[in-house]
Amino acid sequence: MFLFVQQWEIARGRGAEYTDFVLRKHLPISAKIGFNMIGGFHVMVGSGPRISAVALADDSVQLQKAIESEEFLALTKELQEFVYGYTNAILRSTGRVDTKGYGIEVGAWRFNQYYKLIYGTEAKYAEFLKNRYIPEIEKLGIRIKAEWQVLLGTGLRLLLEGVTTNLVDVAQVIMSDKFRNLRRELLSNFAANYSSRILAPTGRVELAYLLGEMTKSL
Repeated sequence: MFLFVQQWEIARGRGAEYTDFVLRKHLPISAKIGFNMIGGFHVMVGSGPRISAVALADDSVQLQKAIESEEFLALTKELQEFVYGYTNAILRSTGRVDTKGYGIEVGAWRFNQYYKLIYGTEAKYAEFLKNRYIPEIEKLGIRIKAEWQVLLGTGLRLLLEGVTTNLVDVAQVIMSDKFRNLRRELLSNFAANYSSRILAPTGRVELAYLLGEMTKSL
């Protein structure tokens, strides 16, 4: 399973035109060329481009075909009229987290943790992740949705993706002593260059999804 993540900043004064472009062209054409758009997010807390568009692909062939299409090249070129600081990345599931049923979740926030795994700690890290880190974080109120490895593009090598329903839940978790101790153990034994981001859904992808589901029922 692969993710294709595009990130950018919206150009000042182009917000309304940008939203129209996303709903009228970007999302429909992305779906047409084979991207399964599962989320659009803006960063509430953390560094980096403020907007992320996330697409899911079952295999690398499907993803490569979409990226190499003339429609994608033209669409990305037109997007540049409304945004700046565009980047993208391809990520692959590490297999250490069960991703069965992975897909769009309406109204879901993300608590994403990024880090580089220390060489030689892979086996012990996998055990710690499965038996300690994920269960304890989920007890605190954040469900771990997936773990991704960056194959191409900018960013640290691992992304641990957490899901919750609102900002308050995330704040309560990251301010807790339990989470701080878990993160300290992660950094002491397995990871370096840690950072995190809290992302809120933009609503644009969800709107397109809901409209599509409503159309199916007509």
